[in-house]
Amino acid sequence: MIQRQKRRLVLFLPHRADPAQGVRVSADLTPLELLQIAAIPDREGYEVVLIDAMIHDDYERRIVEACDGALLFASSCILGYQITHGAEVARMVRQRFPKLPIVWGGWFPSVRPELYLDAGIADAVGLGQGEITFWEVVQALDSGVDLATVPGLAVQRDGRMVMTPHRAVVGFDQIPDVPWHLLEFERYVERQNDTGKMKVRHRYPDPWGMPPTAQMRGFSYYSSYGCPEPCTFCCSPMVTERRWKAIPGKQLAERVLAVHDRFKFNVLRFQDANFGVAEKRSNEFCTELIKAGSPFWWNATYEIETIARYKEASLDLVAESKMHMAALGAEAGSKDQQDRIKKQIAIPDIEIALTRLAKRGLQSGCSWIIGYPGESRESMLETIRLAAEMKYRFPRSASDIFPFRPIPGTEDYDTAVRLGYRPPQTLEQWGACLEYKLTVDDIRLPMDVFRLWKRYGVTSTFYDGLASEGSGAVRGLMKEIAGWRLKNANYSFPFEQKLFHLYTKSRTRTANARNIEIDRTSGVTPHAPGVGAN
Repeated sequence: MIQRQKRRLVLFLPHRADPAQGVRVSADLTPLELLQIAAIPDREGYEVVLIDAMIHDDYERRIVEACDGALLFASSCILGYQITHGAEVARMVRQRFPKLPIVWGGWFPSVRPELYLDAGIADAVGLGQGEITFWEVVQALDSGVDLATVPGLAVQRDGRMVMTPHRAVVGFDQIPDVPWHLLEFERYVERQNDTGKMKVRHRYPDPWGMPPTAQMRGFSYYSSYGCPEPCTFCCSPMVTERRWKAIPGKQLAERVLAVHDRFKFNVLRFQDANFGVAEKRSNEFCTELIKAGSPFWWNATYEIETIARYKEASLDLVAESKMHMAALGAEAGSKDQQDRIKKQIAIPDIEIALTRLAKRGLQSGCSWIIGYPGESRESMLETIRLAAEMKYRFPRSASDIFPFRPIPGTEDYDTAVRLGYRPPQTLEQWGACLEYKLTVDDIRLPMDVFRLWKRYGVTSTFYDGLASEGSGAVRGLMKEIAGWRLKNANYSFPFEQKLFHLYTKSRTRTANARNIEIDRTSGVTPHAPGVGAN
């Protein structure tokens, strides 16, 4: 009997940020969501073509070539520009290959599947955890079985959306390790070390102990799925049902060390929603890394309460294993607001957690949110005050404040809609809703809070010494003034910021004049900025 050749699966990851705006995301964020769903089909002999817009500048050509004769085209996205770009590419695929099944998954499609079905760019949308669902979709399409029989999907029948039977969350023991042979890692390394003019988002700081001349070889990994927390601003409670499934600590270390032997990365980012839930697991993982000589730095997302409750010996293991940063979500500066968002953080624990990390030389990235639905002006001001205090006391760690954004599939989204929020209606509008270059009306903050938030952001930047203009003495002075402002929560009359901008403008004019003089002496005719030479 002649065995039928297994067919091709085309997996595409859209741009996470709009390159037309001169922006991209950190290239240590590898396409884990696609690698995860590829695991079983690849093991079973299907041809998997993985295309990532981040590293494949010719992604359109690759998609067209791969989709010709393929079994399906699949993509995934989260809230942000990925929605816009993914929809554009899916429309292109639908136009070129009208009979090719298109399947979507990811956080945003899981909570708004009707947008993809109504737009005609999806034959099915996966809801929640996708590895087993995707494998059964592949089998159904390959054998001609109706996708409506596959659990865990949203499909459209007779002009209306139909939810197939619910699929329970499964552990990693039912999912094979990802097919790393599909990952073109050196392309990501090249992007990471590209010193071009693109602004990079979501880039974590380099480890403090990394030599300044070392090439960045950042890698990312999923070690768990879901989160047990009930936070009202996050869609994880709905999508994952507050389930948390994780690779056991010792096995995780063995897998990660094997991947390190293969790719020789020097910094590992866990893309888990909540890495540190189980202290025993953390200890097992760190112990195995230490036994192996801790051959790389690593970072992960932790809860404030996790760092505050871990035993001292457990945090010592974390530090010895070369964790260099914990990404923490403080989220609010008052107990009342913490209770409203069900974050379950005791306000004193914020300082305790940051102190415990700092004394071990570990960096923290602390995020805060202002403007929750119904949040009082006083609560927002308290969050800004506490964020500034933590920034001043822990200067080498981030303390970033973001305006609230209603995310569909969350309690706070429903509350915001009840209070008059008008959500985006199209995929393109949803793709733009996380941009923060906004006006007061866009983010619904009181004017004085909006002004204070903007001034805090500038002050924090000066305190970090991130302003590249000016001499070291000027930057040092700005840092000193910024420190005083953060310590005293006083942002009135920001004269030093205006003087600094005047200073940088004068330096720019001097530099331009010097360049023009050089051009004249060299016989080159300069042209005005933005005007091309003939």
